[in-house]
Amino acid sequence: MIFIQHRTLTLTKKNLLLLVLFFLAAQLSIAQSKTGSTKAKAPVGKTSTAKPASTATKPATQQAATPAAPKPAEKLIWQTPAMQEAMAFYISQQYQQAQQKFREAAAQGESDALYFLGRMHQYRELKYDTVQIDTLIEIQNRSRFFSANTDSARYYYEMALEQNSPLGHLGMAELMVLRSDEDKQNFLQKMRAAAVRIREKAVEGDAFSNRMLGSMYYTGYGEMKDLGYAFNYLNRAANKGDIVAYTNLANLYLDGEGVEKNREKAIFWLKKGVESGDREALYTLGLLYEEGTMGEPNFDDARKLYRQAISKGSVSAYEQLRYMNQTADQKLVIASINRNPDMLERALKSKANVNTTAIPDDYEAEELHGRTPLMNTLYIPLLLEDYGVIYQPEVRPLMAGILLRNGANVNAQDSDGRTALHHTVAGARINNSQLFEQEQVQLLDTLIKYKADLNIKDKEGNTALTAALHSTSGQHLGIMELEKLLASGANPNIQNNEGKTPLILACELNSNFEIILALIQAGADPKLRDQSGKAAIDYTSHENVQNILMAAGSPTKQQ
Repeated sequence: MIFIQHRTLTLTKKNLLLLVLFFLAAQLSIAQSKTGSTKAKAPVGKTSTAKPASTATKPATQQAATPAAPKPAEKLIWQTPAMQEAMAFYISQQYQQAQQKFREAAAQGESDALYFLGRMHQYRELKYDTVQIDTLIEIQNRSRFFSANTDSARYYYEMALEQNSPLGHLGMAELMVLRSDEDKQNFLQKMRAAAVRIREKAVEGDAFSNRMLGSMYYTGYGEMKDLGYAFNYLNRAANKGDIVAYTNLANLYLDGEGVEKNREKAIFWLKKGVESGDREALYTLGLLYEEGTMGEPNFDDARKLYRQAISKGSVSAYEQLRYMNQTADQKLVIASINRNPDMLERALKSKANVNTTAIPDDYEAEELHGRTPLMNTLYIPLLLEDYGVIYQPEVRPLMAGILLRNGANVNAQDSDGRTALHHTVAGARINNSQLFEQEQVQLLDTLIKYKADLNIKDKEGNTALTAALHSTSGQHLGIMELEKLLASGANPNIQNNEGKTPLILACELNSNFEIILALIQAGADPKLRDQSGKAAIDYTSHENVQNILMAAGSPTKQQ
């Protein structure tokens, strides 16, 4: 599970798993971008600022040899010897052997073993033992290749809780979807409950628990945020042979978080991870070769490392290999579609045009409608559309801020005449999500701060206010956005190409009573008629709405 993030690409992962909102798995099996989702910034190395080495070191290009059976710690940290052996296999990434021992330990009453059985399903640690990828063509079903078995994970986590394992709380937290402040509090409670057992085992010397505790200190979830403590515990984990911790530690050295920057030590730990076949080490070292951090860019060695990482299940390497040959502008567009802050910043550092409408190689122009990166970032495609990524909380505000600070044109229009405001309010909705609605208002605030014109019409004559009504079908779901637009100066009397005002449209959509009242109070004129000669009152059969309209000066309803 948790939380040290590497140089990763944002991809469709976990149907909104809220793990993405606050932390990433240390395994980072399905790699994510360092999102607002991860409230703390993930240790992503700023490779462009590192001085290049005089010579580049060749990476390992062969699959790591099968390691010998690890030697369990002499001191019995866990309840049973079987669990002790299982943990030794687990931290050395010998997952099949670890699974066998975890089952044995669980049968002997070691309830914590159930968490690890679930974890291996959630983080796809049992899928790639015999996989070798030479070309991307071999991955014919991307979603299946990278999919996790969350049902099995939940089964084991629930069983762990039934048998009083605090680590069961950790697993259930990882599976959560946060839609409200209450969900967030529940998530934090689970993390704190698990932290008690993790700290206990870390103090006793368990490598995995030291890694987890370091990750908790890094993110501030389960423990108070402290990068110095994060480094100390991750360093202990790495020196105790926890392979995943190698890359975590390398990223701290690369970024100088909790420790002084040291590229040589970072590369040492990455190469150690590569020798062990760790997918995140393979991916991260490949990225350093591609970016030329260790000398001149070495694309051949980067590709070799990416292929090995893909064979181990790295989604990040899969995406990076696909897009290596794209221009900076194309990469910026891809980053905005995939909502990947890390890739976005790297494309901007490569002098990408922040307002580009470039078409990446894998896309068609008609798919993207001439959208700018800012529009792509804000827009949540409907499920029927075959591009983009699943919504992740807090990523859009983070990326919009980056783009706007770099000069994104907030009032640019796409081929349909829509602006960033239109795309913010017009995409798919996340139902029953208080946090989503709060994020929508936050985005509107940001765009308005950067002088967004609330009354620009698209080619159908619709303003952002009209687009918001269309998107929510005029129901209470969008009331916060509507009120923000109106309070910020959106004109409620602008007519579209059919002559419909927001008030007429609201009545036609059978809008919620609050929507009608908000429009009237903002100055919507009920006397205006569309091109068919109808006023707002002619589109509603609700007597209370008709009374409101009449009181505001509406003409009598046509018979």
